[in-house]
Amino acid sequence: MEFLVDLINSFLPHFRTVFLAIVSLGFLIFIHELGHFYAAKRCGIKVNTFSIGFGPKIVGFQRGETEYKISVFPFGGYVQMEGENPSEQTGASGEFASASLGSRAFVVAAGPAINLLFGVLVYGAVFAIGLDRGTANVISNFTGRPIGEAEAVQVGWVADDGPGAAGGIMPGDRLVSINGDSILHWSTFHKRVYVSPNKTLELLVERDGVHQTLSVKPDAIPSVRGDTGEIRVGSGHTTIVSHVEKGSFAAQAGIQDGDIIESINGERLHSVPYFGYGVWHPSADWIYEKYKALYNNINEHREALTLGIRRGDEVFTLQLSVSWQVLADVQEKSIAEEAGIQKGDMLLTLNGAPIHETTLHEQLMAAADQPVEIGLMREGDLKQVTLSSETHSSEMAPEAVMFGLMWRTSLSGMQLNPKTAPVPEYDLLTGFGKGVEATWLTVTAIGRTLQQLIGGEVSPKHLAGPVGITYMTGKLSRLGLSSLIFFVGFISINLAIVNLLPIPIADGGHLLFFAVEKIRGKPMPRKAQEIVQQVSILLLIAFFLYITWFDGASLISDLRN
Repeated sequence: MEFLVDLINSFLPHFRTVFLAIVSLGFLIFIHELGHFYAAKRCGIKVNTFSIGFGPKIVGFQRGETEYKISVFPFGGYVQMEGENPSEQTGASGEFASASLGSRAFVVAAGPAINLLFGVLVYGAVFAIGLDRGTANVISNFTGRPIGEAEAVQVGWVADDGPGAAGGIMPGDRLVSINGDSILHWSTFHKRVYVSPNKTLELLVERDGVHQTLSVKPDAIPSVRGDTGEIRVGSGHTTIVSHVEKGSFAAQAGIQDGDIIESINGERLHSVPYFGYGVWHPSADWIYEKYKALYNNINEHREALTLGIRRGDEVFTLQLSVSWQVLADVQEKSIAEEAGIQKGDMLLTLNGAPIHETTLHEQLMAAADQPVEIGLMREGDLKQVTLSSETHSSEMAPEAVMFGLMWRTSLSGMQLNPKTAPVPEYDLLTGFGKGVEATWLTVTAIGRTLQQLIGGEVSPKHLAGPVGITYMTGKLSRLGLSSLIFFVGFISINLAIVNLLPIPIADGGHLLFFAVEKIRGKPMPRKAQEIVQQVSILLLIAFFLYITWFDGASLISDLRN
């Protein structure tokens, strides 16, 4: 019985994700069909059925000429108009095909128009209600534009043996454009590199105030979706002192909250120093090797570490002694949280031995199957907690998350973070103005992706279908309601654009037929329409299965890792 309960609990988060995705996608398809329904009624076209969901009817009623019903499968809905199918057309009044060309175009365009309008309203509402940092980052990643004050897109660490270094990219370079597309956010650069394995990219950078054109050829990294591009270059950030502990070496040296650290021991700093748990993982990647090198550089000057500081318009250097403190971060619903460890606790001992920042990862991994005694300090008070896998109620195995305990390292009492622009606030009017702007950015981004697909620059393997959308819905829902709502708006805009493509079975295909009819002065032959639609349905099903295959493979790979 206990096994069954644990099994059900392990699947509950996935049920929640699927439920959210079904509700979101279902609602977007429903309002799409509602647009067709409303337009058809306005144009005098007989609507036989308006269904919420698909499949067998659960409940319904007849009002006038239309049957309204709720069906078994809640994946949206559909509108069935009289004479909509070419094989059912008789030429009678009230049929879809008997309506004027303008009326038919209005009915077809109404569905995508509703999705687009809904996307604008959702975007506007997200901006007007108020953004948090997480939602602002999500919006920037999807639109390719920073929220609020624009900051330069700079390069941080560069792997010495990577394609980026081979192409001439250097730490501190400001990214201007890639293959002619402006780079206003790191996501634009990252996405283009990701989909361009073994393809030479033209990169315009600014270095010391001078523009330079570089040619970079990303390595091909195998994945379940095929090869992906990698150049081994990290984004750069300005390093700001977010907190200084009272009485620490940093405080004694005169460092203040808000100071910007520009250099360490005379070397320019383009990335925020990080010495947390990931750096010391045995399988740490190249960027963590850079952090380790910086750590060693700092330790070589333990008695007199030299920092280049910017404070307002003033630039100066300070020297201080080096000390390290290990500060806890805790995974929600983990063993560490259940044991009472809190974010910010200073970790002092493990099983009675002093904790060292470079070996704590190895110690926890080795002790994951047995109780562990952690000594810590919180607000000046010493405490002891016990971590034991017997108290485990997390979804993940204890050895995978080290009891849910993570950590960051404070350097001489300083906490260092990236400098970020404040998240702006909008009123109702300006919020919806930003919603319109974000909608335009989304539309243009989708347009660029379609152009790259047609030109062969991007493989359709990287597209996402219902499985991929469900996975993303789950991820974004964990970031908060605003992020999830924004994503729903993003999908709605995508549905509008995709439905307007000149694909025979889509709304755009019908509009294309209407354009041909306008030019010819008469409709396309009924038989030709039927053949085109049947072929399109087969191709669409094949394409859907193709995308779903790669979505599923990616999902399985991510769950395994």
